[in-house]
Amino acid sequence: ATDAASDGAYGTALAQLALTAAALVLLLRVWARHLTRLMTAPDGSTLQSDTGPVRERGSAGLARWLPAGRTGTTMERTLRYVWRDPKTKAAWVTSLAIGLIVPVFNAWQGTGSVYFACFAAGMLGIQMYNQFGQDTSAFWMVAMTISSTRDAYVELRARALALLLITLPYATLVTVLTTALLDDWRALPEALGLSFALLGAMLATGAWTSARFPYSIPQEGYKNVAPGQVGLAWVSIFGGMIGAALLCAPVIALTIWLNVSEGAGDTGWVLLPVGAVYGAVLTLLGLRLAAPRTAGRLPEILTAVSKG
Repeated sequence: ATDAASDGAYGTALAQLALTAAALVLLLRVWARHLTRLMTAPDGSTLQSDTGPVRERGSAGLARWLPAGRTGTTMERTLRYVWRDPKTKAAWVTSLAIGLIVPVFNAWQGTGSVYFACFAAGMLGIQMYNQFGQDTSAFWMVAMTISSTRDAYVELRARALALLLITLPYATLVTVLTTALLDDWRALPEALGLSFALLGAMLATGAWTSARFPYSIPQEGYKNVAPGQVGLAWVSIFGGMIGAALLCAPVIALTIWLNVSEGAGDTGWVLLPVGAVYGAVLTLLGLRLAAPRTAGRLPEILTAVSKG
């Protein structure tokens, strides 16, 4: 619209602005309708199943595709939270919607950058923060199964793997879609590498802050933080986001260097494997650092997440 107006095509510019506004209003209406339904409609955890055998078969069908042992059980529980818990589902819907709208709309208008696709990885990576808060007082059942640092590590790793089942393909899809709209396929490996590195950094800081700054999420009303824990939530989320950005600094610096260096040539594809490996290493290190702190702070975590 800006380019059309600068060329004197005011009718075209007005039509583009109207089309953009209509699309935005439509998306907001759909988003608001889904949020209202999520917050008011009964979910599977409050409805009685018709028959026991059907429920057992459904659980077995889902678990069949997951790893055996504690990892698969924790992954299944985490995914059920995403589907059944109203506030968890609302947070996921919001992150998925905003993570798609920001890069795609900017690319559609021709004013964005392929690197805006990293917004999707950032929005989805936030879901790793305050992992134990979604358990509320039921966290005591998880705490009873953690007797060592190894148990805590497996618990956190399984939660991260469950999130990756959604975040990794979604971030990849948003990046490819943004690249297609901008027709800048040369920058696709760079954007994917940055997205993977950012996602790994968010998972790492999310695991650590979940153990260090847990807070309760009230189940009733429109509050997302229990009274007296707002400071904890701010430190957990914004501190973790700043930490994730700092952890991604090497990949960001490499991206800038490859784009401004005259001798770099067409080597941007290197960022894809570098970003993927770097993000995976960050995630593993974050889980390793968070595991002993989780195992040593189980009573404190239970107290913090039970205040809602």
